Amino acid sequence: MFELIICSLVTILPDYLYRRYIQNKRFGKEITFYSVWYELRWGITGCLMLTISLITMIFYFHPSTTSATFFFRTVPILPEASGRVAEVNVGFSASVSKGDVIFRLDSSKQQAALETARRKIAEVDAAAVAAEADVTKAEAQIQEAKSAHQQAKDELDVKSELQRRNPGIVPQRDIEKLQVLVDQRQAGIDVAAATKQSAITRISTL
Repeated sequence: MFELIICSLVTILPDYLYRRYIQNKRFGKEITFYSVWYELRWGITGCLMLTISLITMIFYFHPSTTSATFFFRTVPILPEASGRVAEVNVGFSASVSKGDVIFRLDSSKQQAALETARRKIAEVDAAAVAAEADVTKAEAQIQEAKSAHQQAKDELDVKSELQRRNPGIVPQRDIEKLQVLVDQRQAGIDVAAATKQSAITRISTL
């Protein structure tokens, strides 16, 4: 706009002064709003050409550089965990104070891992409870097996003593059956003890 005003002072204004004082054409009489474009055609044309040339020269010879450097201060922010930024709470060049939340990371993966860990903990707790119940059950089975073993052993001892004092009073077949029964009761004790030890091992590995 400034260039257009300057150019009009040396083109349109002299053309108008020539029409006014040399040709005695007055604005509003010989020169009207409709004929001004024709009367001042040389001044308007020269003004446009001069304005375009001036603007072209200004842009062509305008100082420029290809190695400009923008100086600014950056402060690196390193979170404890890596991830994708989900929310930014401050704008560019905004002032912050100690304790302000600048951005939030996407925690969907961490939340999924947390839920998985919680489910695993629940599974381990359930397995521990089941193993403790197995230990209690195995202890009861051991006591029951020991009682049955002791009963069978006492009966075997009694009949063996009677057979020793009075040979033939107790059939040998009954003594053999009692011996087999004692061995079975001892095997039951061993099985219950192994079951208890297995449950204890499961608890220690959870």
